[in-house]
Amino acid sequence: MTHATSIQSSPAGGGPGGIERLFSAIGMVSRFGLWLGGGVITLAAVLIGLDVTLRVSLGYAIDGTDELARFALAISTTWALAGALLDRAHIRVDTAYARFPGAMRLTMDLAGLVAFFLVFALIFYYGLDLVGESWANQTRSPSALQVPMVIPQVIWLMGMAVFLAADLVLFVMALKLILSAQPGAASQLIGMKSAEEEVQEELDAADVIPLHERSGS
Repeated sequence: MTHATSIQSSPAGGGPGGIERLFSAIGMVSRFGLWLGGGVITLAAVLIGLDVTLRVSLGYAIDGTDELARFALAISTTWALAGALLDRAHIRVDTAYARFPGAMRLTMDLAGLVAFFLVFALIFYYGLDLVGESWANQTRSPSALQVPMVIPQVIWLMGMAVFLAADLVLFVMALKLILSAQPGAASQLIGMKSAEEEVQEELDAADVIPLHERSGS
């Protein structure tokens, strides 16, 4: 199941309520973040390639290439966090996790969301402080570009804000499903992907028909 599909097929009892609509909105923003991050990294790669080519062929360097690449890496990272969370793409060690009963696994998933939120909320708090200092001091980058630091910092911080919102919405939705006696749906929303799910995603991405369906045709 792709990221887009997982957002659209999010569990919801009956018609979509406020939290489901919010989940859908967060999903759209996170997809935008993935495209933004990918585009920024691609542009940075092109710029670095052009800089290397000019250095080798003409002995000319593009000022600020390394600085722009650092900005691109930081921005693409924070804007990809929400998408990775909603698609359950974060790497987690499942050696012991897979041996626990379903209720314990679900409890650990909820605890993971809380830990995520607390850690990144702390980073966000100090990020706000950093942006405030950059704005007050009119801080600029030390390169020839003299980029006002508040610009990349605000874009970087916005990506983290989207991640925090996605984490909170996921937590509330999971609790709602658990309280409505749907632990399986909650696990599908915030739990680790099974090996079967990962294999099926790869098959879907490659547009391959599963073997059991081939034999039946």
